[in-house]
Amino acid sequence: MSACRVVVVGAGVAGLTAATIIRRDAPAIEVVVLEAQPRVGGLVETEHTRGGFLIEHGADCLVTTKPRGLAAMRAADLGGELVVGGGSRRSYIAGHDGLVPIPPVFGAIGPAALWSFVRTPLLSGAGKLRAALEPFMRGRRDTEDESVSAFAIRRFGREFAGAVLDPLIGGIYGADTSRLSVDACLPRLRDFEREHGSVTVGMQRALWARRRRVRAGEVVLPPVVTLRRGMGSFPEALARGLGVMCGVTVDRVARESRGGFRVETSRGPIGCDGVVLATPAWRTPRIVEEIAPDLAADLATVAHKALDCVTLAWERRDVPHALDGTGWVRAIGDPRATLACTWSSQKWPDRAPPGVVLMRSVLSLPASADDDLVAAACADLRDLVGVTARPVFALVRRLPRATPIYEVGHAARMARLTARVAGLGAFALAGNTYCGVGVPDCVASGEDAAHAVLAALAAAPAEARLPPGETSGAGDARDGDGLVEAAHQAASRSV
Repeated sequence: MSACRVVVVGAGVAGLTAATIIRRDAPAIEVVVLEAQPRVGGLVETEHTRGGFLIEHGADCLVTTKPRGLAAMRAADLGGELVVGGGSRRSYIAGHDGLVPIPPVFGAIGPAALWSFVRTPLLSGAGKLRAALEPFMRGRRDTEDESVSAFAIRRFGREFAGAVLDPLIGGIYGADTSRLSVDACLPRLRDFEREHGSVTVGMQRALWARRRRVRAGEVVLPPVVTLRRGMGSFPEALARGLGVMCGVTVDRVARESRGGFRVETSRGPIGCDGVVLATPAWRTPRIVEEIAPDLAADLATVAHKALDCVTLAWERRDVPHALDGTGWVRAIGDPRATLACTWSSQKWPDRAPPGVVLMRSVLSLPASADDDLVAAACADLRDLVGVTARPVFALVRRLPRATPIYEVGHAARMARLTARVAGLGAFALAGNTYCGVGVPDCVASGEDAAHAVLAALAAAPAEARLPPGETSGAGDARDGDGLVEAAHQAASRSV
């Protein structure tokens, strides 16, 4: 492939992954990465405080059942940094009875699990019986999407759906499960139904397969892991050698007369042959409106949830609760302000100094002042874990558009969107809007975007590509204030 230039807009996990793949697979291509924020990582951010706290402002773990995430971390030389959690993996639901353990309904069937399920006060006898009958429920033959709530009711019964699944999934996505798409949010459970006729049977067979791998001597990681220095070390590792230009905003992408693109930035225009747009869905419509108005209109319909994260720390002796688990989610209909709370220092090692516990509460009160958010989080923790002392540490982080909400029909909308993007040539979208909000999903999105752009460039006529050191079109797309050269210098310094 002759030399050309690709601009990657957005230095979150998806954008950095795309840039890494292009640099790896086509070293002759000039890759320029632009980021509006003063740091890389997007929604993945780790803060190390002077007091010895490791605070995750975004994702705090990696799901190992999605192998592309693990592979990317190992390729970034972070395999030795993977850390498993210690202690109990139990989680709770907060309701009118306080903290009630969630029974291991999707774990291995055994005496302890069955006894836990039989004893749980979350369900009545009739509700337990209906949930236990899930393997005998007829599966759907059609492929139409449905809400998470409707799926849970159909498979496990209304009581189980409302008491267990709705709080769990609603806590993860920060949205009402009657709006959320099961195909987009719980694709694995939906696949279990399609392939095995039952979620329970599919889950059990997956667990048995895992045990066979362990018995065969294979090293099998638990379902979730994290990084010793925090999840933020992953995008930082990806950014090394890429020369990411932070503090550069992109206003729009336009077409050039020779078939390339012009990326209009706060530092001037950049001509290029290909673009990976790894920006949030709420920002993307304005950028693509000129070249793809239908695409912009589709993306503008994606809803987002505002979340407020309150990180708190106490001396361990001031917290009466055993904290024998990873945290809790709020029951449906519970009046507490906190949607979910992670006991960070119990979930992962080395998150707080010895003798101190660190917790992260998630609320959605965008109109509240910081002090009011802290007070609301403390009030809920006083009620649920008995802590009455003032916290020794408090930090508020607001996320006005935390994550996209995958509403029913999301997959179909994204399929239409993908078809429109395919008609734009060496242009691709990446990020948590399209096929999953987790870190492995963003890795996969970035990889797919990189491959799509490389394929389009390979198919393009050689005379239409950008010669080294020149811009496409009539020469009006100059490197803004030496932006590209600065990127090269930064990349050479960080190798």
